[in-house]
Amino acid sequence: MAEAVPFVFILGLIIGSFLNVVALRWDTGSSISGRSKCPHCGKKLSWYELVPVLSFIFLRGKCFSCKKPISLQYPLIEIFTGLVFATLYPAFGLTTYYLLLTTVFSIYIVILIYDFHHKIIPDALVYSAIALSFLYALLNLQTYQPIDLLAGPIIFLFFALIWLVSRGRAMGFGDAKLGLSIGWLLGAETGFSAIILSFWIGAGIMLLIMLFSRFSGLFNASKKLTMKSEIPFAPFMILGAWISLIYDLNLFIIMQ
Repeated sequence: MAEAVPFVFILGLIIGSFLNVVALRWDTGSSISGRSKCPHCGKKLSWYELVPVLSFIFLRGKCFSCKKPISLQYPLIEIFTGLVFATLYPAFGLTTYYLLLTTVFSIYIVILIYDFHHKIIPDALVYSAIALSFLYALLNLQTYQPIDLLAGPIIFLFFALIWLVSRGRAMGFGDAKLGLSIGWLLGAETGFSAIILSFWIGAGIMLLIMLFSRFSGLFNASKKLTMKSEIPFAPFMILGAWISLIYDLNLFIIMQ
């Protein structure tokens, strides 16, 4: 099984490239099947400009035609998707569970990109993730405890309460829906740990960005960030879910 991990990683890189396209064209009216173009000069990209990660390296992060910089989002998402596919494979193999998990995380990655750019989670994406996560929970009924099935609604209510009390300023309602999916997908111990970890990751990254605000320029963000800046929380939730899943994390035991 270990021998297949590099191939699974490469497959993840390719899928990550596709997920970038899906997220950036979502709700724009553009066809997902159309040829990719440079966002600066509009030139249709050749095959050698579309090889995951390698094209970015060989082109030195610039468009071959206009020499304008290419966003680091492209290789980072490709690498992240590759890591998701590769790190889940040893534990699950090529099973229904693995296919469901990677499909849900592929949807999560599209949500991550879209939420980062637009500060909103599309309903079609999050509802698809919820449905597949509930299916995953049903497939695990033999090992799930009642609290595992309740994990999704509990996390949903937690974020929904924050959204309600803050009137949407501290948390979006889409985050609550995403929490429902994460809870059903990971169960209670790992799901709750993922949410705790997401707050830790968010706080750490927020502090780093505030200290080195120009770092946000990697994603073409020009505004200086402060504690009052609107920061999408879905990326932190998704990172927390992935880390908690691959390490089978139970922070409640660790913190005791």
